[in-house]
Amino acid sequence: MHDDDLEPAALIDPRLDDRFDAALAAIEARESERAASRAMWHAHHWAEDYDRCVVVGGRPFCRRCFTLYPIALVLAIAGLAGAVLWPARLDLWFIWLLSVPATVEFVLEQLGVVRYSARRQVAVTMLLAPALGSGFAHELDDSWAWEFWGPVLVLSTIWFLAALGGRRRRNR
Repeated sequence: MHDDDLEPAALIDPRLDDRFDAALAAIEARESERAASRAMWHAHHWAEDYDRCVVVGGRPFCRRCFTLYPIALVLAIAGLAGAVLWPARLDLWFIWLLSVPATVEFVLEQLGVVRYSARRQVAVTMLLAPALGSGFAHELDDSWAWEFWGPVLVLSTIWFLAALGGRRRRNR
């Protein structure tokens, strides 16, 4: 019997198949992780939390950001053009007060006090958007405006600590 008479599969070491399968699985896992991390910049969530996203063109986008930023930018531009949402003397009050519902909702949801609700998230985000838009307008008009940076620094710290606390709680 010559080597030419053997089946091609008989010439291959069976351990090679196992190594190939393991290498292929590792490549697929790395690619899946790369795809998830690429999506993170617009989704802000891992795949298991994509229920918190809207899908546009097959890509997940954070529902909160998808609601917040377009409205806030339109209102910021309108504010710079002279449109008034409320009296200027009440601006700082409205910026802070309209930020409270979204902050409370985020904190309670992160800490597991309330379950995630897309409708509630969109509703409180629509309240937050005019506050952010007004803050954007102040920042674009005058760099380092307190009307923008005050709420951003205080509220983002609260949101960060709530997310951190929620993550620790879930990992216990």
